[in-house]
Amino acid sequence: MASDFDEFPVYDPLIKKDSDKLSDVWTSSLATFLQNLKGYLSSFGMFIPKLTTTQRDSIQAPQEGQMIYNTTLGTAQYFKAGVWTSF
Repeated sequence: MASDFDEFPVYDPLIKKDSDKLSDVWTSSLATFLQNLKGYLSSFGMFIPKLTTTQRDSIQAPQEGQMIYNTTLGTAQYFKAGVWTSF
């Protein structure tokens, strides 16, 4: 039985051949997405993940500057120097 990947292209057909530049399809889609995102954020603001303290503490490898809204404490927090700090 043939594998589903037998006919899978070895390159992304939406990337111009012999180039690392995006095709016009990707460029147009990305521009539309960014325009919509800017409009959404200017109207509704940015949302950060809402987590309990238990959920926050289960994050395997929090990154410096990562932000959450801690629903247990009712405050926004960010990760800095190995510690979750409230705003």
